Amino acid sequence: MKIAVTFFRNKRKKQNMVYHKDEHIYSNIQNQFSIKGYEVVIALIISIYIIFNCTSIISLSSNMFRTKNIDISPNNIMAMNSLINIDNYIFSKEEIKEEKMEIALPEEEAMDELANLYNEQVVFNNVKSEDIRITAQTENYQKMNVCGVDIVNYSTNRNIDFQKILNSEDIILNKKNDEILLYTTHTSESYANSPKYSFDYTSPRRSTDGNYNMLAISKNLASNLNNKGINTVCSLTPHDYGEYNSAYSNSRMTFETLITENPNISMAIDVHRDAIEDLDFAPKTCIKGYDVASLMLVMGIGYEEDGYNPYYEQNLKLAFQIYILANKIYPGLFRAMIIRNSIYNQDIKSNSFLVEVGASGNTIDEAKLATRCLANLINIIYRD
Repeated sequence: MKIAVTFFRNKRKKQNMVYHKDEHIYSNIQNQFSIKGYEVVIALIISIYIIFNCTSIISLSSNMFRTKNIDISPNNIMAMNSLINIDNYIFSKEEIKEEKMEIALPEEEAMDELANLYNEQVVFNNVKSEDIRITAQTENYQKMNVCGVDIVNYSTNRNIDFQKILNSEDIILNKKNDEILLYTTHTSESYANSPKYSFDYTSPRRSTDGNYNMLAISKNLASNLNNKGINTVCSLTPHDYGEYNSAYSNSRMTFETLITENPNISMAIDVHRDAIEDLDFAPKTCIKGYDVASLMLVMGIGYEEDGYNPYYEQNLKLAFQIYILANKIYPGLFRAMIIRNSIYNQDIKSNSFLVEVGASGNTIDEAKLATRCLANLINIIYRD
């Protein structure tokens, strides 16, 4: 505090340089504040900073550290805190322009063509114990293959009754009544640049420009679903701009608000992209000659200290329907399903899941082709 005040005392006779964010110009203005005014301002800023950080720490969701491998490098710490690096988190509340669905591109037509050849519902009615195999097991995880679907179970619940889940009553969704909620907990997650999508990052492989982060991918998925006659509620609310560590708490409020306002929501999808230390990691598959970002569902069952998720069994059944369809239509599209103790807001509504659309090394082009495939799979699950 004393250092800050002394600094401004030494500078009180000099002009201030003010940066205008909207017009991106510098303008000189004379010092109109007394030293006491500066002291009050600095004290206020420091007080707000301390309160903000203490509050953030106290209010962290239990999901936080189990969700991603959080990079605590200096660059990311600066980018995470709006009070330290506020220029990185200027976000226009004006809605991003709706994408116009024009004539499908050849690669999109190729994805549709494969899906159009298969329109059978996935029905489970007689899954046997021999359809469920444990392929590896350590203290930290359990690898399984369930009806041809690879799973890595990181939760401490090693007794999930997959046979009971898959033989339970079928999930029935229809286009007339059942809407899909799309939202982005880690909104600023972004991808590698490509010739078609070239942009600046606000921090490593992150952007607060909604045209190049998960808002763009979520909106693209919504557009693809809408083209299939499935109604969506697509939230454009950013949840990690300047406060990454409380993103799940923020998105939970959005989720709860929107299902109250939209009672027809019957499925909820949290749209992410994977985050690991290697920023160039780019899982993808080749479908009809086109590179498509790999998808992965992360399921939060809620267990022990992480709380209880009353919907985890139905959520898992929906996830299996999607995976099994994908194995038939787009072999190799999905990476192994991940199961964790954490809830990831999947306890709010049944038929909820988190989808990782590629990783930080993929391009937006590849990610959008993946959402095209996912929309085609969901379209088969929905009934007209």
